Amino acid sequence: MLHKNLKDNTYVIAQFTLFALFILNPELTEMKLFTILKLPGLILFISGIAVCFVSILQLNHNLTAFPTPKETARLYTGGLYKYIRHPIYTGVIMIFLGMSLYWSSVYQLMITTALIVLFYYKSAYEEAQLCIKFSEYKGYQSQTGRFFPWM
Repeated sequence: MLHKNLKDNTYVIAQFTLFALFILNPELTEMKLFTILKLPGLILFISGIAVCFVSILQLNHNLTAFPTPKETARLYTGGLYKYIRHPIYTGVIMIFLGMSLYWSSVYQLMITTALIVLFYYKSAYEEAQLCIKFSEYKGYQSQTGRFFPWM
């Protein structure tokens, strides 16, 4: 039986702290990115929203913000999860990166980079928990990318 612990709570608190820092955007620096990145940023943002929305619907009752799976969770490997093990994280990364580019914000790009690092470690911990709960997870893990099909 897997239970949420200090590590679960720490990852979730860190994640939501980065979300808040991203939104607050004090623009501590006058450095701006190129405005030519607005359209790619907008496309990335909209695509990220779609990826998150579809992933959340597909995960359904298994969804939790915590890395430790729910007691009642079942391993879902269909839909986007057939190609990516963590499509919600992928969608969030796309949203944050898209917004950073659209708003030409170096500050938000730095927060996005920190979020990617956090998601890397959070997903590694989550996968260790999933391997404990689901014996078939190792096989699934070897056939799909973590955040993108090729990675």
